[in-house]
Amino acid sequence: MGISMYESEVDDFRSVRAPTIPAIVAERLRDAILAGKYSPGERLIEQKIAALFGIGQPTVREALRELELQGFVRKRPNRATHVTKLTRDDLQKSHEVRIVLEAFAVEKAAQNLTSTDVNELQGLIQKMEATVMDFDRAAFHKIDMAFHRKIWRCAGNEYLSGALERITFSVFAFQLLERKPGDPVMSHVVEEHREILAALQTGDGASARNMFTRVVGDFWLKFQNIHYKSVE
Repeated sequence: MGISMYESEVDDFRSVRAPTIPAIVAERLRDAILAGKYSPGERLIEQKIAALFGIGQPTVREALRELELQGFVRKRPNRATHVTKLTRDDLQKSHEVRIVLEAFAVEKAAQNLTSTDVNELQGLIQKMEATVMDFDRAAFHKIDMAFHRKIWRCAGNEYLSGALERITFSVFAFQLLERKPGDPVMSHVVEEHREILAALQTGDGASARNMFTRVVGDFWLKFQNIHYKSVE
């Protein structure tokens, strides 16, 4: 039997699922930023990156465009690309939007959470705790995002997920950049996630929302006290 037009079209879509070279380069550059190999505000030179990876500069530009969409780098028209450097005001404004949107997501997710979801979230918290011991900032960020994306999926609103993705991805990352081995902030984040899970497990949307807002608000104050004392 011949292949139908529909099956052929499906195969065409499947063929683009593998990561592209720009996507791979973007991920490696993102991990390098999180590992501290590039500092906030540092200029990224396309020619040097191209030589490092053995690729052409157009591919590097595609990778940098992806990082720009994720908030990791900033580029002004006809000017150089730099690693994003978030100010205290940037972080505060992002936090204000994030806490409102994610509180709503938690409210919805609490009503849909299953025992399988709980087990998955507990497993992610355990993995996150292990990365604190190893001081692996890149792995910590990936697991942290996986935890929150799981909550957003449970909320069942893809528009809400999209908005939170844009706000939180780079902010979560840049909160890690000033961290050093033995720094208490990463351990505090793990405890914060345990409390968020406890809020979700109430099964009551309003209670979960209120608990989340309190927990994240308390952590934000604690983070600011620790972070800004460390960088002043």
